[in-house]
Amino acid sequence: MNMKKIFVFLMVLVLSSSTCFADELRIERESQYQKKSMKIGYRILNANQMDKRMTFHYSTNKNVNAVTYLSSKQIEVYKGILPFLDSDDEIAAILSHEISHGIDAHKGLWRRFSMSYASKSYEFKSDKRGVDLMGNAGYNPVAMIVVLNKISGEPNWFEKTSSHPNGSERLAALYEYIYTKYPAYLIDNEYKNNLYYQNFLLTSKDARK
Repeated sequence: MNMKKIFVFLMVLVLSSSTCFADELRIERESQYQKKSMKIGYRILNANQMDKRMTFHYSTNKNVNAVTYLSSKQIEVYKGILPFLDSDDEIAAILSHEISHGIDAHKGLWRRFSMSYASKSYEFKSDKRGVDLMGNAGYNPVAMIVVLNKISGEPNWFEKTSSHPNGSERLAALYEYIYTKYPAYLIDNEYKNNLYYQNFLLTSKDARK
């Protein structure tokens, strides 16, 4: 075997090894995401004595989203949302919101139709019930405000193409709900110096009145 063939052989060997190693790292990382989603998700289900089955899947979809499939009650956490989540509390906020959708989806075909037809009202409902679910599981519900301030948009009410309500409206409603039902979290607030929570306070001053 001449030197040129030896060099080509070695390059193929190195590249193959690098690809295999990269694949192993990716699989290991995505396995950790899957396990984390399940661990937090089932903790929420069990803490709330949920007697209806739901499952939690990690998806490599790069959209900034998590979804509940209403027919299968399967909750998917998309890869694209993970960079926005800085703690287990914030993951719990996303999963609790989706679990709330799953609770309604378990109530039958008519309820699933209603959820599709009046999606905005069910988003408000799932934000608030999500606060209850995550709080019962020992997570800080203020994380729901932090997460939504990072990811929720500002569509106008007349924009029929949007399935979600205006982000500012959701955040103000969440704050009022926590202020009324769980004021201790706001008094002794571990998020008070959080960059995203401070931004919420700055941009929601009038709405919170």
